[in-house]
Amino acid sequence: MKLIKYITLYFIGLSFILVLGSCEESGEWDGTASNESIAEPVLVVDGILSNQLAFQEIRLSTSFVELNGIAPGIGDALVKVEANGFVYDFANDPAVEGLYKSQIEFKALPDLNYQLSVQWNDQVYNASSSLAFVSPIPEISFRTYANTDSLVLIDNIPIYNPSQESMYEIEIDWSHLTTVEPNQAKLFFYTFNAAHINGLIRPERMPVPFPKGSFVVVKKYGLSEGFADFLQGKVIETDWSGAWLYSTAENLSGNVDNDALGYFSVCSVLVDSLEAE
Repeated sequence: MKLIKYITLYFIGLSFILVLGSCEESGEWDGTASNESIAEPVLVVDGILSNQLAFQEIRLSTSFVELNGIAPGIGDALVKVEANGFVYDFANDPAVEGLYKSQIEFKALPDLNYQLSVQWNDQVYNASSSLAFVSPIPEISFRTYANTDSLVLIDNIPIYNPSQESMYEIEIDWSHLTTVEPNQAKLFFYTFNAAHINGLIRPERMPVPFPKGSFVVVKKYGLSEGFADFLQGKVIETDWSGAWLYSTAENLSGNVDNDALGYFSVCSVLVDSLEAE
């Protein structure tokens, strides 16, 4: 039903593109917000537990209003995750404000409900999630970039697949080949089981060229339905923004209670590494 709804909206939207005019009134903005429009900062949670044995990480920050600002990290919260009666305590990394790491290594297991609890600023915030399935990583390949010796990724990751929802985190490192920066890159790709009009007519992605011999690490995350909906809303306002159609920007609510923002998820993860050639 979600697919039918989005495709129907796609054709309806296209039929109006040629007749819609601008309904916006021009004006000037000095780059600052009035005191009345500035909301109190709220908690933002960015946490993914994985089925990989590791020190798991959760990031906490506050919302902000500055254009292109940096999210202020929160270093004075109490963070824990509970599953099957066992409590995993997290502590703030002294070197990175707002990055909380589990005190012991562990991996997420299937059929368990993981409950996050964050105590901060006299409030308690909760969220829960269970391990999501991940399908195999497809073949990662490259092609020559323009008339150079550099390579670029061949984007063969579909944005729509009715049988899976996934996020790809691809890290490319050629710092061993040159000290000239940039010599690293991180790319994200997504596959959703529901098509969206903004994805069908999304802006062209800027190519990221890199030299032969670069090291490439691919991580594929399996997404729950709720986390996939959250990420799709995010890319609609970022990666897919600027196409023919647009929507009003707004905060993504996520799954954390007490009016917090962000998402706490538990994902199955597959990792592959290769040398670009």
